[in-house]
This record gives sequence, C-alpha cells and structure tokens, in this order.
Amino acid sequence: SAHRLFAFAVQRNFVQGRKTMNVVAVCLYIKCREDKSPHMLIDFSDALSVNVFTLGSCFLKFCRLLCIDTIPLMDPSLFIHRFANQMDLGDKA
Repeated sequence: SAHRLFAFAVQRNFVQGRKTMNVVAVCLYIKCREDKSPHMLIDFSDALSVNVFTLGSCFLKFCRLLCIDTIPLMDPSLFIHRFANQMDLGDKA
C-alpha cells in the first residue's frame, strides 16, 4: 500500500530534504501505476501546485531506492475516456 511505501521512505530518510507532500504523492502514484489506475503524475503535480519535473525526479529517485524497475507501464487506453471528456466529444468517442 502507499502507506507502507511512505513508511519505508521515512525509515530510509528519503523524506529528509524533500517536501513530505511530494513523497506522499510519489507513493500514491506508484500505487496507481501498480493498480492500473488512470492517474498521471501531472494530476498529482496539479493538485499540489508543484512542477511535474520535481515530482518526476522524486519518483525516479524513490524507484531507484526501492530497486523498482518493474513498475507497469501505463496503458494508454485508460486515458481515452478522460481525454474525450476534456475535448467535449461526448458519445462520438
């Protein structure tokens, strides 16, 4: 769970020198990727009003710390409905 990831980050002093909310967002993003949830890193950066590259850097460093190189890639089909709604395509998509 994301809570377990955050506890690990605290235990390994990964939070030190970083904003806690950024680390929390990265933990949630990792769980979203594992659960194939249609959330992007930019969604978290928008919610926190943080540069997406700042979160991306934190995400990559945390993945290296965890030795995670097998996080599933995002399936683009998860985002079709989301982008269609934003473009006001309605039932056409």
